[in-house]
Amino acid sequence: MTALTAESLNLTLTFYPEEDNTCSGDDSKAISFTTSSYPVSQSCFNLDEIFTRNSTGGIRNQSSSTITAPNDQGIRWAIINAQAWDPTGNYSHVKYEQLNTLGKNEDDDATYASRRVNIYNGEDCLQVASSNGEDVAPWFGWTCHSSSDDNCRTSPFNIKSFIIIPIDDDDRDGKCLDFAEEGVGARSFPGTFGPLISAIAVGFFLL
Repeated sequence: MTALTAESLNLTLTFYPEEDNTCSGDDSKAISFTTSSYPVSQSCFNLDEIFTRNSTGGIRNQSSSTITAPNDQGIRWAIINAQAWDPTGNYSHVKYEQLNTLGKNEDDDATYASRRVNIYNGEDCLQVASSNGEDVAPWFGWTCHSSSDDNCRTSPFNIKSFIIIPIDDDDRDGKCLDFAEEGVGARSFPGTFGPLISAIAVGFFLL
């Protein structure tokens, strides 16, 4: 991957509570995660960890990472409006922003971004079954860079976590993903088997 692609503009995810109906609601209740880092391996983030205690940001070390700051290793991120975080809120609306330096002048979403992003209804980037123990909720993912149009999306669940995965040339096959639904139709089982199946399914996908 070229250095130009790796040094993409910030990835920003802004989460809105369900009560706002869309991402055009009350911005005072919106919470945002933004990073210019490009990870060399997948990294999962739980919303209730990164937005608590009025956090302003953080860093997660990795063995190596190509990011905008030279000689710096890890994923650095900033948090915006953490004081609005509501641990009981239903954050089902998300605005996805990620422009690729090679495609930032395009008006459509057909260009691959530098990172893949998936959102999940469970912590630790796992799928969690519904309360009746039936179908496991899907996850949704992006590999497209975002256009200048509104990129607000509504998930059928309260978003609990998201994962950032690097995209290399081998991943750029076919059409990029724009809030693509994945993992649909998985089943959960009573007892401990539901979480186990979810973990296996997600782990298999990430390999």
